[in-house]
Amino acid sequence: MNYFTDQEKNILAEASSVVVGFSGGADSSLALHVTNDYLKEIDASSKLLALHVNHMAQNDSNIWEKHCEDVCTAAGIEFEAHQKQVDVKGEGFEAAARKVRQEIFASFGANTVIVLGHHLDDQVETVLFRMLRGTGMKGLSGMDQMSTFGDKIVLRPLFTLAKSDILKRLNDRGIEFITDNSNEDNAYSRNYIRNLIIPKMLERWPAGSKNIARMAQLARQQSDLLTHLLEDNLKAVSDESGLSIDGLKQYDAFHRSELIRMWLDRNGYASPNESQMREIEKSFFQSRQEANPVIKFQREDGQKKGVILTKVNNYILPEELDE
Repeated sequence: MNYFTDQEKNILAEASSVVVGFSGGADSSLALHVTNDYLKEIDASSKLLALHVNHMAQNDSNIWEKHCEDVCTAAGIEFEAHQKQVDVKGEGFEAAARKVRQEIFASFGANTVIVLGHHLDDQVETVLFRMLRGTGMKGLSGMDQMSTFGDKIVLRPLFTLAKSDILKRLNDRGIEFITDNSNEDNAYSRNYIRNLIIPKMLERWPAGSKNIARMAQLARQQSDLLTHLLEDNLKAVSDESGLSIDGLKQYDAFHRSELIRMWLDRNGYASPNESQMREIEKSFFQSRQEANPVIKFQREDGQKKGVILTKVNNYILPEELDE
């Protein structure tokens, strides 16, 4: 299988460094090996780094770190481990741990390419999770096979593979990996979706995962088109002061909601779900709007900054939510 497109191969070839997020689990193990395979083909394996983040949250955390180091030593891959405990601060462990990893990825240089082991089942899980919390078109688009993280490009070479395919390929190649038992804890929302909802769905609709992934791709295309069409409208209602409430009142509620989501996304903030958007509409735009509204929200997965929206001089202003 060709894991990278021609465009992605060019990106890898031109990168100054390639960092693979390596937990030692099945997905990241295959992602590391296929990335190393390609870089060896182009005589560029020296710029590959396997990054392991040890959150010290499990009894076996140090054993897993040693496993990852041993794998890299055997394969001649540079290895770097960070021991970072997670400070939850009112958010879920998954979200807090993801923030820690993002901070480490952000510390690498601008011409770094990040490779992650996300796959088809992860995409389905992400879309269902966002649907269940109430999301818009952009949220329904899930993840993308190639995306950006600040000034870095993120590649997901396993994006079209199901988990079962990944396990088969690992077995065929004799690649060992670790199993994190916390993935079986259904107290975590994503684990609940992964372990209980998706298997039941596939019993009834065997093609469900591929169809959801196809829907996500269509949603991304439509979201991108909508963003393009609204670009001039956003410029007209936003400036360094924030979002003009008077300017937004020229549009209907749906139009307003899309402009607000675009503006928040451009500034790195979480996008409100439908319930939160109704609260924004009521507080800032309805006839009996509050004099000094304050609205707070954040994404459960922690991939965007939480935000506090306030009203100042008839503008909506954002402030990062620190909880």
